[in-house]
Amino acid sequence: MTYRRLRAGLAGGIAMAALAACSETTEPATQDEPAAVETVSTGDSCSALAELALEDTVIVSSGLVEAGALELPSAPGARPVDTSALPEFCRVTGSIRPTEASDIYFEAWLPLDDSWNGRFMQVGNGGAAGDVVYSSMTAPLTRGYAVVNTDTGHRGAMGDFSWAMGEEERLTDYQYRAVRETTLKGKDITEAFYGAAPDASYWFGCSTGGRQGLVEAQRYPDDYDAIIAGAPANNWPPLQLSSIHFLNNLSDDRLPVSQLGLLKDAAIAECDGLDGLSDGIISNLAECPFDPASLACAEGDEAASCLSPSAVEAARSLYAGIITRDGAVAMPGPAYGSESEWAAYVTPFFRIGTSYMQNVVLEDPDWDPATMDVDTHLAMLVDHDQGRTTAMDPDLSAFVENGGLLLLYHGMADGIIPHDNTLNYYKSVVETLGEDVASEHVRFFSVPGMGHCSGGDGASAIDWISAIENWDQSGVAPALIEATHPEEGFTRPICEHPYTVTYNGEGPEDDATSFTCEAP
Repeated sequence: MTYRRLRAGLAGGIAMAALAACSETTEPATQDEPAAVETVSTGDSCSALAELALEDTVIVSSGLVEAGALELPSAPGARPVDTSALPEFCRVTGSIRPTEASDIYFEAWLPLDDSWNGRFMQVGNGGAAGDVVYSSMTAPLTRGYAVVNTDTGHRGAMGDFSWAMGEEERLTDYQYRAVRETTLKGKDITEAFYGAAPDASYWFGCSTGGRQGLVEAQRYPDDYDAIIAGAPANNWPPLQLSSIHFLNNLSDDRLPVSQLGLLKDAAIAECDGLDGLSDGIISNLAECPFDPASLACAEGDEAASCLSPSAVEAARSLYAGIITRDGAVAMPGPAYGSESEWAAYVTPFFRIGTSYMQNVVLEDPDWDPATMDVDTHLAMLVDHDQGRTTAMDPDLSAFVENGGLLLLYHGMADGIIPHDNTLNYYKSVVETLGEDVASEHVRFFSVPGMGHCSGGDGASAIDWISAIENWDQSGVAPALIEATHPEEGFTRPICEHPYTVTYNGEGPEDDATSFTCEAP
């Protein structure tokens, strides 16, 4: 018996208290009956996939790609994707059309028979999606995965929802249907190519990709055996207001973008040493006492080296998050040390909350984000969404009863989606499932110094795929994972919640073995 089946049996035998869902959904989380999948013969099987008949699907192309020979279009402003190390593989492109308005473009990359590890993986998107994320497909392919990704049914920029105005079906594709359809069709293509269904199916995504993974666990708990969900954009309505909140507070007459570095340096100076080592990384957010008022200008100070009263007020407001009139925290604020990433929200190409309000909720492209009212517009967002984009349901009992594993992670210096949003969701899952069940199926890792999904001052190169593979195969959940700084090369342990990484007081400061995970 596999560990997955053993877990499913154990979880299925435990009575769990059923709590009300945090959000409404428009359809039940039921599973479609799988249709019989035709197989293609070996030899010319890749080209034969072009003739594969799948419901509501058109296979556009299928063909072998020689090792290191894949050429990809370059996206404006994006780094070129390095394909030089890719093995020979079968590339399938297609369109899924579950409604007349739908055009869900997808790609499936299939390693050849002798390279396939027997597993299937779908990787997620970012922001408003609108393109295939080739950079996320390369690592799974080189590890032997049959890997798929979709543009979620539209073409567009990461912060742009103009395509969604008046397009209810295409919006539904973005919210959850495109990912589900790509999951089903991707597995069908995989089975047709290899003549066997995958032994295991994994999800791997961050940001919108993290949200997509949680949607799968909540709506379609049989789809994936294990899900890696980083920095999930799952608390959708207040996250859109958070985007606008940054836009309204980062300006020359409030908190100038040019002073975000000053704010970050002061926060790190105040809280860096709480983990026993001054290394420019905040590892203990819970104990950080930083107050931006410590930078308030005094008489004679140069304006560039201190904060004006309005800048102090703006910084405090941003750290506080999205607060309703009755004092409820709808969305936590960003953590200390994340300040350098805040500027993304004022760039013209990532005013995502404004675009969503203008094009989806209000259908008014002239709406002024400066008129945002938290209570009024939060209610509008929640009413419009009806739980279709939101993925905050903590009741993952159906997922864990199937033996599902969920690995959550979040950078502690994430300035795009607050770290504490994922922490709060994780705590709600543990409370709902109970600590015993959650300990077998759910883990949350906070990554000191890591920004949004990657990067930052901390050690952010982390092999999440190996972590989930080892957990799935051995039945032993990870307690810590080693991380490396991609440029400087120093290593650190990444600790499962609630443990925090702490310097031992001796040993090389650039070596993970000099640090331990300590209980709070």
